[in-house]
Amino acid sequence: MIRTGAGHDRNVGHFGSCPKPPPTRRIILSIILAATCTLGAEARVKVRVRDGDTGQWLAGAKVKAGDRVFFTDSVGECVVSAVTGRRLLLTTTMQGAFPATDSVFVATPDSRLVVRLYSKQPRTAIGFVRDGITGKPLTRASVKVIGDAATAKTDSAGMYVIPFPSGDRELIAGLPGFRGFPRRLSVRAGDTLSVDLPLYDTSLAVGEVEGRVEVQGLGVAIGVSVTVEGTRLGIASDRNGDYIITGVPAGPHRLIFTYAGCKKAMRVVRVEAWKSLTLNVQLEQRLPTTKR
Repeated sequence: MIRTGAGHDRNVGHFGSCPKPPPTRRIILSIILAATCTLGAEARVKVRVRDGDTGQWLAGAKVKAGDRVFFTDSVGECVVSAVTGRRLLLTTTMQGAFPATDSVFVATPDSRLVVRLYSKQPRTAIGFVRDGITGKPLTRASVKVIGDAATAKTDSAGMYVIPFPSGDRELIAGLPGFRGFPRRLSVRAGDTLSVDLPLYDTSLAVGEVEGRVEVQGLGVAIGVSVTVEGTRLGIASDRNGDYIITGVPAGPHRLIFTYAGCKKAMRVVRVEAWKSLTLNVQLEQRLPTTKR
């Protein structure tokens, strides 16, 4: 009986007092409590809708969140009520544009979301698929837009035509025994973009060098001659100052950049097989010579 009573007193003493949790546990409990108080609170999501082709903000776009409907104002903005800690699903529509579905996790009482709409006007990519070494047209080569259902086959002349979806996408060609490099394109509504897609025998070890050429203080340089020293490989920079040289044998090379009114530039690169190397270059202007 004495042992039983003593044991009972010990049990009462153990359960009757509530020891404080250690400091680390108290911090964790405080964080959980604060998060619990934040979750479920009323929030506002500021939604802005813009034209994905022109970048302009779109007024009058219809934004639907569940059963609620909102319309963007003159600066392409509307405010959608939401709840913190939940994901908000939005469907945005406008006449003449593809509908867009976006979701945002509402982490704070004031969240922001930019939605891009693209015109339904047709857009097309067209070009040739050839052997990158011989230049021979490759028939029945497949051409597809990565991440989209659009596909095409080249005809007897190696030519393809493919509808291009909205936004920036990658275009790639393929053929058994050959391999190519993807091309990232941005085709505006109503545009037809010409893009040739070279393919190379998979037994080769080739890569590509791409980049942008600018003139110091003047911006992008159009028509810069870019050549791989010791080869017949070369190209001129386009209207954006961009260049791409494909089929460069793997290994070290010297690239030569020449442009009227600028000093010739040389850059040493190491090309890896089936990889793309980015090399941006700024050219120095050649100072005019003074006559005595």
